[in-house]
Amino acid sequence: MSKKNNETQPEKNSGTAGRTAGETSKLQKQDTGKRRDFLKIAVGSGIGVCAVGAPICAAARLVTAPVFAESAAGKFYTVAALDTLSETPQKFFITDDKEDAWMKMPNQKIGSLFLRKSGDEVQAFHSLCPHAGCMIQSGVKKNPKTGSEEPLFYCPCHAAHFGLDGKRLDGVSPRDMDTLETKVENGKVLVKFQNFAFGTAKK
Repeated sequence: MSKKNNETQPEKNSGTAGRTAGETSKLQKQDTGKRRDFLKIAVGSGIGVCAVGAPICAAARLVTAPVFAESAAGKFYTVAALDTLSETPQKFFITDDKEDAWMKMPNQKIGSLFLRKSGDEVQAFHSLCPHAGCMIQSGVKKNPKTGSEEPLFYCPCHAAHFGLDGKRLDGVSPRDMDTLETKVENGKVLVKFQNFAFGTAKK
C-alpha cells in the first residue's frame, strides 16, 4: 500500500472559519430567504384565518341579531291563561324562532319573566336583576324592612331583596325590578317582552 493512501485526509471544517467570504455571503442570503418565506407563510395563514373567521362571526350575528333586536325593542308574546295566575309570582320563559338565511331554529328560549295578579291587575317583571343581570328568584325570605319572613323577590348574587310589587327593599340594585307591559285578550295574558340596560338608575 502506498504512503499516499495511508495519509489521513484533513477533516472539513463545518464552521465559518474555513469558509471563504463568498461562501459566507451566499449562506447568509439563503438564511435570509428562508426567514422571508417563513414570514410569508405565517402572514398568509393569519390572513386565511381572518378570512374564514369573519364569515363565521357574521353568520352568528345573523342568527341572533333579529331575535335580540326584537326583544330589546319589545314584542308581545302570549304567556299564560289569566285564570291560572294568583298573587304568588310564577316564572315563565319566553320562546321565539331564531332564523337566518340558512337555518331556522324554532322555539328557542330568549328570556324569562314573573307574572302575578294584584287584585284585577296583572303585573309582569323581568327576571334579570337591574344591577348586573343575575337571575332573580322568588320565595319566602326575611324582609329587611320589617324583619318578618314573607314571600319576596331576591337576587342570590348580591343579596338584594324586592317586594312582590318589584320595589327595592335593600341591596345594590340601582333601581326597582323592571316591569313589562301586559294586556289581556280572550282570557290570555300577553306580555311585551324587552331587555333593559344593567347598572343604571334609569330603566
